[in-house]
Amino acid sequence: MKIKNPPYVYIHGSEENNLVNQVNFISYRNYQQMIQNGRLQYQASLAKDTALERVLQGQYDWLSDDMGERIKLLVKMYPNTPVLLYALDYLHPRKDKELINTELAKLVKKYPYLEEAKRKQADLVKAEEIARKTGIGATAMNFTQNNVSGKAVQLKDYRGKYVLLDFWASWCGPCRQENPNVLDNYEKYHGKGLEILAVSLDDKKDAWVKAIKDDGLTWEHVSDLKGWKNEVAKEYNIRAVPSNFLIDKEGKIVAVNLRGEALTKKLEEIFGK
Repeated sequence: MKIKNPPYVYIHGSEENNLVNQVNFISYRNYQQMIQNGRLQYQASLAKDTALERVLQGQYDWLSDDMGERIKLLVKMYPNTPVLLYALDYLHPRKDKELINTELAKLVKKYPYLEEAKRKQADLVKAEEIARKTGIGATAMNFTQNNVSGKAVQLKDYRGKYVLLDFWASWCGPCRQENPNVLDNYEKYHGKGLEILAVSLDDKKDAWVKAIKDDGLTWEHVSDLKGWKNEVAKEYNIRAVPSNFLIDKEGKIVAVNLRGEALTKKLEEIFGK
């Protein structure tokens, strides 16, 4: 195993490792491009350049789609190999559900002992169930986690107000770059009934608390400090941050993953300009 330049894991050995190496390189390159895009979005947000924000958000979406298409091509190039499980992890469990299910079925048939493939099939079924519970129109699932001071906070405490349930982390560049936009909207609409409940996927309290202070985030923050194993994040099947759910006064989810100008426009629809 070597650390190549650019720095990503490169594994020497069997022919099947080529799939792993190519996935690693695509993922690394995509991550770097998204980080750069996020920095530009942050600058555009600070400058309140909504036109540029819109262009950069489109670029962000394109980068995500482009990576998915490249991974799909690799899936076709390396059929019926157990290593394919690694590539399938990079596909979207809902948008690419049909392809993932097809490839997993092939692997289970060819390798009946491949328990990981069976687990992934079960995970897809679970993800579908969660998607129904977290889609627009569904009642947001209640949960309890402790805030920075150790006090238990429940989602149902916000019933009667609009609440943005925001999943983020101090180490997440795109989250930190989106925070000024979220803060602007909070300051504009909090007096009209908007609340924010932020769930952090941090695992270090000091970094979490510092990010809250540095970014001036004055709303409620909770976490169990388990990182990606955060119990609420698992319950809502959060696979990337930032992610959010806009919940109405009755506890119904009315929008999902609003960022940049899209968040502002939705809140303007609800509260007025």
